[in-house]
Amino acid sequence: MVKRTLFFLLFLALGVFLFLSVLFNTGVDEIWKTLSQFSPFHFLIFLSLSFLNFGLFTLRWELILRQHDKKHKVPFHRLFLHRMSGYAVSYLTPVSTSGGEPVRVFFLQEEGTSTKDAVSSVVIDKAFEYTALILFIFSGVLVAIIQGSLFSGKMEFMMIGFLAFFGGLIFWFYYSTIKHIGFFSSILKFFRLNKFNWIKKGEQAIINIERQMADFYVQNVKKFIFLMLLSLCTVLFMVLEHFLIALFLGVNLTFLQSFLSATLPGISYVMPVPGALGMLEGSHAGIFAILGVSINVFVFVFIMRIRDLIFVLIGIGHASRHGIQMIYKSFYKNDKKKISKT
Repeated sequence: MVKRTLFFLLFLALGVFLFLSVLFNTGVDEIWKTLSQFSPFHFLIFLSLSFLNFGLFTLRWELILRQHDKKHKVPFHRLFLHRMSGYAVSYLTPVSTSGGEPVRVFFLQEEGTSTKDAVSSVVIDKAFEYTALILFIFSGVLVAIIQGSLFSGKMEFMMIGFLAFFGGLIFWFYYSTIKHIGFFSSILKFFRLNKFNWIKKGEQAIINIERQMADFYVQNVKKFIFLMLLSLCTVLFMVLEHFLIALFLGVNLTFLQSFLSATLPGISYVMPVPGALGMLEGSHAGIFAILGVSINVFVFVFIMRIRDLIFVLIGIGHASRHGIQMIYKSFYKNDKKKISKT
């Protein structure tokens, strides 16, 4: 626990250092001057596009959930808010890409969905997200290597090794799931974690979830293809978002520049720093510098962070409201029991 905390604090300190470095190198006056060029109308266009993209994320989750649980129909707007709460928790925790998934499972359980269906739908949804993201980052790195101007020497091997590891992990996820080997079970067996009693107790539940996931992939090939295309569309939206922000700041990026700036910095979210603080600014600064794009990086990322803050506030607000409602229902039920006994 202590080592993990120290590890987190080390990365957080590095993130803060990178954040302040970009801030001071840019200059407060220059930041304010550039930010004033980004009108509220431009921000509304960007925000609307982001909400639309978030709707696609929610649609993917809804389609997966509908296949799992045909008895309970969760309204789209509630599912949208549940996912927003998961996003908020992920953004505020060290695991920026998946820290909020237990929150989504909890909300589905409160909607009447079984734990098995809830966990399976969230895991499958996250697998689609990671697959699309890795494919795009891999494409970005491949284009950068072919172009020959972004990476050289050891950096190329590091990037290829990084992508090979995560690419292999995704491959094993699909292969072991479809072949009924079990992704989580295989990892537990490989590291001999299934020897612990507390894991043995939940082993059967894990196997049941893995079987359900296998059935989903095997029995829904057309839906799998559609959901994968939908996932790729969500990443393309990210490319469009980067293009629009730069355009509204007076910089006309090419498709390749938009593509590389949207995909390569995505690696920064793997770092155990809340919201990839400093990492996102530093990675964008490096990419734009290598691409020869003259743009105020701090303002560019700051606009995305304002959008993220709005999402976080909505998600936290929904989670807080939901929590208060659950407390009220709990007290209400207890009061009714007391009255019935008297």
